[in-house]
Amino acid sequence: MPLLWPVAAWVAGLTLARSDLFSPHYSLLVLLIIACACLYLKKQAAVLLLIMGGLWGAADLMLDARAVAVDESWLSQTMLVTSAVERVERYGAYSRLLVSKVSHSDGSLSNGKALLYMYGKQQFLMRAGQTIEANVSWRLPRNYLNPGSFDYQSWCFDQGIALIGSIRGNVQVLADSQSWLDQLRQRVRLAISAQDSRAAGVLHAILLGDRSQIDTEVNRSFSATGAAHLLAISGMHVGMVASCVFALCWWLLTRREAWIVHLPVRKLALAGGLLAAAAYAVIAGLPIPAQRALFMLSAGVLAWILSSRMQPINTLLTALALILLFDPSALVSLSLWLSFVATAALLLWAGVGREERDDSGWQRLLAALRMLLWISWIATLATLPLIVATFGRIPVYSLPANLLLVPLYGLLVLPLALLAELFAISGLLDVASTLMGLSSLVVEAGISTLQWLVDLPLGELWAVTPPLWLAFLYFAGLMMSGWLLFKGSSQWSAAVMLLALVAYLSFVLSENQINRPTWIVWDVGQGASSALLLPGNRVVVVDAPGRAGSRFNGGTTVAAGLRSLGISHIDTLLLSHAQSDHLGGALSLIQGVNKVTEIWLSDVPSAHDSVAVRLILEEAGKRGISVRWLAKGDTFIGEHYKISILWPPLGFSPANRNNASLVARLELVDKSLLWPGDIERAVERELLDDGIKPVDMMLMPHHGSRTSNHADFIKTLSPALVVAQTGLNNRYGFPDKYVVEAYQAAGAVVKNSSSGTLVLNLAQEDLTGSMSQWNIQRQSRRDMARQWWIEEFKD
Repeated sequence: MPLLWPVAAWVAGLTLARSDLFSPHYSLLVLLIIACACLYLKKQAAVLLLIMGGLWGAADLMLDARAVAVDESWLSQTMLVTSAVERVERYGAYSRLLVSKVSHSDGSLSNGKALLYMYGKQQFLMRAGQTIEANVSWRLPRNYLNPGSFDYQSWCFDQGIALIGSIRGNVQVLADSQSWLDQLRQRVRLAISAQDSRAAGVLHAILLGDRSQIDTEVNRSFSATGAAHLLAISGMHVGMVASCVFALCWWLLTRREAWIVHLPVRKLALAGGLLAAAAYAVIAGLPIPAQRALFMLSAGVLAWILSSRMQPINTLLTALALILLFDPSALVSLSLWLSFVATAALLLWAGVGREERDDSGWQRLLAALRMLLWISWIATLATLPLIVATFGRIPVYSLPANLLLVPLYGLLVLPLALLAELFAISGLLDVASTLMGLSSLVVEAGISTLQWLVDLPLGELWAVTPPLWLAFLYFAGLMMSGWLLFKGSSQWSAAVMLLALVAYLSFVLSENQINRPTWIVWDVGQGASSALLLPGNRVVVVDAPGRAGSRFNGGTTVAAGLRSLGISHIDTLLLSHAQSDHLGGALSLIQGVNKVTEIWLSDVPSAHDSVAVRLILEEAGKRGISVRWLAKGDTFIGEHYKISILWPPLGFSPANRNNASLVARLELVDKSLLWPGDIERAVERELLDDGIKPVDMMLMPHHGSRTSNHADFIKTLSPALVVAQTGLNNRYGFPDKYVVEAYQAAGAVVKNSSSGTLVLNLAQEDLTGSMSQWNIQRQSRRDMARQWWIEEFKD
């Protein structure tokens, strides 16, 4: 593999320039060390490519930063803007529009794209190709500051998205000039629309690259079984289309002996497959993974035409280098590395041990099945650390799921859907709908199969977040196993592979021990959620917010945060009351950890009558989770702690549902904590009459609203620390400044979770001294580059 060192050096240079793996100063040091190693090994070309990769990565970073740099005038107020709609994604109660050519009424223009969030009936009239005018309030992309949080800022930067906006009022459509491509895509949508919603969501994903309409449970089933790649237009789909058309062209071109003799049949069939794959990707809107897959496919076609013993892997390395040349931001693309790692593993290992087959049809079939099993096993092993690090799951049933669904999609779903797409584009919608219906039947069968696998023991298994060094050790073990297999030591190869797999799984399935009581207040936007970690590995979570239709919410945030801290279970989930900003993400949280032992709910009519609570109870029944209905006077005593329920009375039915919130008091050996939910002043007076005692720390009732937090209540509790759980710059103005001043006057230190997750070590006497806030102190390279351009624009 003569290209291994040069391509590795090129990738290393780009990584040191564009990623935040090392700080800038350490990156220069690492670059120098790699360069010295290359020179020592007499790899001068690699040194040159290392330096060129670093320079090109830095230059491309600055170009990307220029596109997303906007000055603060865009953020100061709601403004009238015009923009061109490129894509519309619908998520339940809201739609998200990707827009470009965003211009302010004063003539200023944003270089980058923007995401616009839209609610109401008018959202269903939006489509790609429109030019719209609307009043929009803007903000910059922001990360939730929690352990394990998705880096949303970096994702927006790499997508060229400069602003996030919320539409205020109605939208005016100034022009509606759909391109020919959008018109073709609309015909395909019409053919899909008649299908069952579950299958329709999948068909939208594999034909049009729109995953927003996939049902949440369907998405969960694909992710849990390691089959999520079937929902993305990437290497597998592009390869399937190319293979089907290649086979068809080969069959047609070999019908006559003269054609076989006089025509380059293989090259023509390969060209036909490549053109069909390109057309498929264009109709899907040329999503970035599809672009990279086309590049990889082109490299594969070239490798086949110029095939020699070791050339395919070198061609693959060349394709990787060229993709990163034209798109350095692909360096952080999961789809790219999943495709590359799986393809490289197959090229290196798939042919090992292949035996000559006789002419028997059964023998050929058995050999093909063995090869399919071997290839699936290699791909599963090679991509395991990438999947665990990205999705947090261990796809236990990935092998059977992919053995069943990949042929199903390759032989039935995709061919039928592509034929339907072709007829829809041609205007024959009746034929297209019939074929789409057949395809959807197979999709439904696949979904049912995956859901059956998920319901099996260990069907949905979560891992704690692994460190980077563990992935390197795992890949080193696989490489050693592969080397031994090439040397003919199959038994030693299997032993090393098994050892690497067992060691990796043992680490990611082992929870960290909790050695000291810790209170964590999460950054979940305009909602509430906190967690109490107690020695003996007892985990109590209070509330999990979420909005209807949202795939990512406070529940997924808390689950990812716990897994990042090495915890994959919850003993008690306390849900204070039936409002979305406190329990809308509870289902996601329950489904995002391996085990929840019990759920605590307020025994009041508003909770019993809530549709959201009913769904939670259904999920609890499926998972064998105990449910406790609590009321004032209930008490729970554990080792070194006591939890008392102070409110509400049994069956309490107030006009304001906030006042039905569970109020819980935690007492440790020398600390006390109050979770007050969203109670308001009427309940605060009741608690004062009941003789509520002072506490060391608490959450602000109702996020710091003036309808709560009465002066007498604050004075009586006199907490040393009080935390407001609010969204950054929220429209309610929480926490109210007068409330903050009242707590400060009572001697409390006031903190806000919007500044980052708060972590308090309750074993120390000084609460504020033991407190840390999970925050990103150092700017990323993307932030520094964007800020540089902002300063340049000011000058």
